[in-house]
Amino acid sequence: MKDLRNSQSKIEDWLEHMQQHVEPIWRRLGFPEAPDVNTSGKGIGIIILDDIIPHKLVYHLGSRLKQVKVGDDLGVTCMDVTSQNIKPINRSVEHGMMTLQLLAHLPLKFYNHSHVGLVPAANFIMLSENEPEKIETGLKWILKRRNKWNIQILLNLLVPNTREIGSMKPTSRDPFLQSMQPAIQEELLIIAANGNTKAHNNLHPTEFFTVGGYDDTGVSDSNKHKPHPAVPWGINGDGYFRPDILAPFTYLPIPFCESNESNRVLSYFGGSCGAAALVTGIFAHLLSKYPHLNHHQIKSLLIHNGCLMQDYESPVPKIAVGKVIRHIVEGVNVPEFNYISPTGKSDPVISAVELTEWIENGKIKRDTLWKYLKDESSIVRKTVISYGLGSPRDEEERRRYWENFKNSKSETGERISWLYQLLMNASVKELDQWVELLKENDVEITLCVKIYLEKNFSDAPEITYLPDPNREIISLATEPVWKWYREYKKVDN
Repeated sequence: MKDLRNSQSKIEDWLEHMQQHVEPIWRRLGFPEAPDVNTSGKGIGIIILDDIIPHKLVYHLGSRLKQVKVGDDLGVTCMDVTSQNIKPINRSVEHGMMTLQLLAHLPLKFYNHSHVGLVPAANFIMLSENEPEKIETGLKWILKRRNKWNIQILLNLLVPNTREIGSMKPTSRDPFLQSMQPAIQEELLIIAANGNTKAHNNLHPTEFFTVGGYDDTGVSDSNKHKPHPAVPWGINGDGYFRPDILAPFTYLPIPFCESNESNRVLSYFGGSCGAAALVTGIFAHLLSKYPHLNHHQIKSLLIHNGCLMQDYESPVPKIAVGKVIRHIVEGVNVPEFNYISPTGKSDPVISAVELTEWIENGKIKRDTLWKYLKDESSIVRKTVISYGLGSPRDEEERRRYWENFKNSKSETGERISWLYQLLMNASVKELDQWVELLKENDVEITLCVKIYLEKNFSDAPEITYLPDPNREIISLATEPVWKWYREYKKVDN
């Protein structure tokens, strides 16, 4: 059988082609001009929950880039990243590197486009931990040095709690919210990624300025902007609507920083983590340029001046930096922004919270959970699917899961919730079913198939995952798998 694992030419050709057309981030966000590499974000300290390595792409930051780690004994270490020997990029640090590049990369001119990080002059502290206790310990240590680094912002790239996905409970019980109490008590601005799947049920608390996304197709022309099908929105366990604002979700260009080889000059970041990084950059830019404003005022300005998307049910505005800057320059009073207090949790939220408690306390039987799938609310039904039932117990249940997947709604997140549970213990004998799903050319379903193949078939070609929901591009990305699959079936037969 031919080795097709590296057969990625068509999607790579597409990514190279996009380098000519993808506009700079600053233009797509509405900046009137490119941020100044020497002044944008100057003096503003940003904590980022992500990993980093010494690399030539970050060396211009010098002592303004720190990495903090917490040991198993809760001892804290801090190092100047650029004082270490350069290391090659690997998969585990691509995410953190791309996040930092969106904020800090040096000017790069390519195909008549001038790309630059949003706040290259800021201070960056990478807190490379993802366990609640270590995050809290690291934050306490960092915030004792808040004045030294002028820390104003915490970028939380942990999407709503995936360990308890489907559950619905007061957000105060979220261990990650509890871990960030040191930042909340210090009144830092906490910017959070809203997540990349509608399987999320209990969205982030109002203590976080939460960022969702939209598909701007890589350009500033608003006529080409579309809602993104994987972006979650709705009511959280406290009764508040989330997220707060939308930012570009696809084709966020940065200097090439991937572990694979390529002739490209640019990499593309995306998803809600990319969108949240952009909003972090906007805050840091405005705080440095207009020091008379605080982050509460800027938050109000961003929401007040945001633009609603056409043909989108969600009332969340997309970001419009140009309007914000005009508002500031013209000296118009800054509107006050407060979250509208919920008049009371809606019946579906109350029901989902109760159901979550019953599940956790073992007070509801599995047979009864199946009956709750007839509830009118998708919030309740997602609690049943992901938090109550979980992965199927036997082959008969597995058959029912597949049937429910086929018959459930995509827009509510139920369909993808069923698929994630099927993925948990999917075996090699289901190959035909999983590959067949690629015909849908759906961005989330394709991601599930990618994970399935990586878990079960090491010789299968890797699907290049992009948050681009364009069906034609998804088809390009999956073409090598179809070639492999046909060869595999020949050998198998």
